[in-house]
Amino acid sequence: MLNIEAKIHDRFTLEFKVGYSHDDDRSPVSDFLMNTWVFVPDALYINPKTYSKTEFYRDVRSYVRLMTPVYGLHELVEPDSPPFTALNEAFGRVVDGGDEAAASDLEHQLKMLACVVRSALRSRVRALELERDADRLLSLLGETLSDLEQVQRRLRSRFEGPDGGRLPGSVVRAASVADRYVGAMALHDLGRLSQQLCGRFARRAGQIEALLGDYFDRETARREALGQHVPGPETGASEAGAWLDEVAALRGEVERDLYLDSRKRNNTFVARQAAFMVAAGLSMVFATLVSFSFQQTYGNFTRPLFVALVVSYMMKDRIKDLLRYWFANRLGSRFYDYRTKLDRRGRYIGLGKEGFDYVACGRLPHGVRLLRRALAGGDGGEPPETVLLYRRRMVLLGRRLRSGGCYGFPGVNEVLRFGMGSLLRRMDDRRECVAACLGQGRFRMVAAERGYELVVVVQVRHQGRVFYKRYRVALGRRGLKRISEE
Repeated sequence: MLNIEAKIHDRFTLEFKVGYSHDDDRSPVSDFLMNTWVFVPDALYINPKTYSKTEFYRDVRSYVRLMTPVYGLHELVEPDSPPFTALNEAFGRVVDGGDEAAASDLEHQLKMLACVVRSALRSRVRALELERDADRLLSLLGETLSDLEQVQRRLRSRFEGPDGGRLPGSVVRAASVADRYVGAMALHDLGRLSQQLCGRFARRAGQIEALLGDYFDRETARREALGQHVPGPETGASEAGAWLDEVAALRGEVERDLYLDSRKRNNTFVARQAAFMVAAGLSMVFATLVSFSFQQTYGNFTRPLFVALVVSYMMKDRIKDLLRYWFANRLGSRFYDYRTKLDRRGRYIGLGKEGFDYVACGRLPHGVRLLRRALAGGDGGEPPETVLLYRRRMVLLGRRLRSGGCYGFPGVNEVLRFGMGSLLRRMDDRRECVAACLGQGRFRMVAAERGYELVVVVQVRHQGRVFYKRYRVALGRRGLKRISEE
């Protein structure tokens, strides 16, 4: 299964989060194909001469990470919870005199547990956001805070007990980072949820704030006692910025174990060299045939033979360059430009490939052309535009992906970020004034900014199934405005 979520990352970056899930245990390999057509207005002056492949890949960034294993908060408080069982086993090996490998495994288990807790909390927050009954909401909120507090207490008791003094310094630090990460994510998720719930259930706002206050007052007192910074009533913009930097550092350290090692390489290097050798050979065949034919006709050391050799040499170079250009274009449209090997802790688990091309409107697949025409209004009129095609293929080895101890990973998430700076740079700053009629011959001039619209059509192929997604992207000289799925 493949899932796509699109959003605006910032004013100049469009983000697609693509989830590749290996959901068929009968097949050892999952093969995903994703073709993305971007329809760019001609006014932006995007073409192979002004926007090359090198510039496109400079604007695209990709991050591939494992999907966080799915556990509910109610599962984590169970005595035989798999994440805590794995953590306790790793803890026992270190306390019993384990080596550096055992300590490294314990640090890994701590980070994985923190990620699992954050994922479980996020799922519970989404359930709270969808709840419409006030009584059920208060019950679920109280259960959420109780489960979260039990999980945190269980994590801390293991490392703050008598055996905690026998742990290496790196493990103690990892435990502290995991605990602070869980606390920071709880403040982030539940703090925003509080604003939403109090607005929706205004009559129950006092009860909601009381439940959250009991939990966060205890957490704040504990962290202040440990000398840890927590945003409070007098937190200003600079302190809030420092807190965001701290949270970003915690996330980077804890979630690092989910990110895969990826090494991108040119996918067509060997094919290109072979094609260029063929081009050189064909041009040499032409020059040799010309020299032999003139030599047989006019003999050696004659003026016609000399002229023929010079002309054939000139044409040989042109033929070679033309063939090189033709082969390069044919390879670029039929093969992927780059391939990326995906490794998890030194073990190969999959492969990614990507390619970029310009496509003529007349060569679009029939289904894509119909979708584009429907977005244009369905009247058969299509505006003049340039079509960019970004091809992505992901191959996952499901058995290796799921063989992660208690953490059988269901798949990987890829975050694709497309920088729009090259498109914005060529835009007109089209700010104009619109005359608004106020009646009785009076008018008011209203400032307006005209914008541009990109249409994105995504085709997904997996296990013989094909489906499409369509997006409209509105942008102006000042950056991205909105994205909507049709």
